[in-house]
Amino acid sequence: MTQLVGDLSFPHVGYLESRRGPIVEIRLSHHPIGQRRTYLRVPEGAGEIPAGVYSTAVKRIDGVDEDGWFAEIELERERPDGTVRTDATRDDEWRSEERGLYVSSSMQDFLPQEPPLEREGEQPVNPYGLWALDPQGEAFLVDAELDDAGGLVIEPATRFGKSLHPWTYRAAMPDGLAIDETALDDVDALVEVQLYDFDGSTERVYELWQLGARRAIERSATQPLPDFDPGVWMRWLTPVDGGNPVAFGGFMFPGDRVIELQPVMPVEPEWATGRVLTIPMPRPGIEFEDRREVTVYGKPFKELRSSVPKIQKRPPTPLGRFVLEAEGYMPPGWSALG
Repeated sequence: MTQLVGDLSFPHVGYLESRRGPIVEIRLSHHPIGQRRTYLRVPEGAGEIPAGVYSTAVKRIDGVDEDGWFAEIELERERPDGTVRTDATRDDEWRSEERGLYVSSSMQDFLPQEPPLEREGEQPVNPYGLWALDPQGEAFLVDAELDDAGGLVIEPATRFGKSLHPWTYRAAMPDGLAIDETALDDVDALVEVQLYDFDGSTERVYELWQLGARRAIERSATQPLPDFDPGVWMRWLTPVDGGNPVAFGGFMFPGDRVIELQPVMPVEPEWATGRVLTIPMPRPGIEFEDRREVTVYGKPFKELRSSVPKIQKRPPTPLGRFVLEAEGYMPPGWSALG
């Protein structure tokens, strides 16, 4: 017999931590530790999540014992006349990249709450991705894919963006024409799109967003965007003999003796292309986060892939001297580089 969402009972108590609000008590159709989809009733006051009935589009169980359970989830909106689904939504391999919501059987399971994120870049993200500017003047990174109708499926790519716009949206050109895929790859182009929000029963007009690279967004913004904080994962190398600084990752989990530089910018300089790049760890007495001068070493990918052991074992070649800028440094006009 088909059961409707509006006929569900919610006998179990749990707690929800949103991205922009207090921890609130919720009701659940059943404990989420099983495989099948869990339904939740969320009250008013849950941050960016409006009051209503939701189900788990995906859930990962992070802990379960005799005292209770703790899980990370992504919610899907439900309508009262919708059919209750019993599909499996538990996936313990799923990772939200810090974008998800947290639910627990106990309020004490949550870490002390920190203030909501107030700008993009307060968590490790690559600033050279696709940005959106909303009507409120907030700028944030997004993930976007073309759909079969010439539009986009778009959602914020970070916890900050999700705290403002928590769902996945459909986007189309305001004039109804198909979105030009190449326009989104142009670092100087700005594309205005109309977003539509599906709330579980009907699709409604949502907001007009402008999409583009950070430097295109900066030109369109009516006020300066907040500074971008690279955190601890991304740092800049400035050539000692002159030239533009270049951004690299690889600093969160360095090796024992070297740091393998991971490309960040969409266009690498010629000296970096086709090579594995490394710099040495700091000498004793020099703090990891401090500014220092380093030699960058490079080893061509083709040597690493060679079937000849002698070639594989060739030492990397010094490519030049650079200043490794201090942790947290962003050069003036960084969005126009790369």
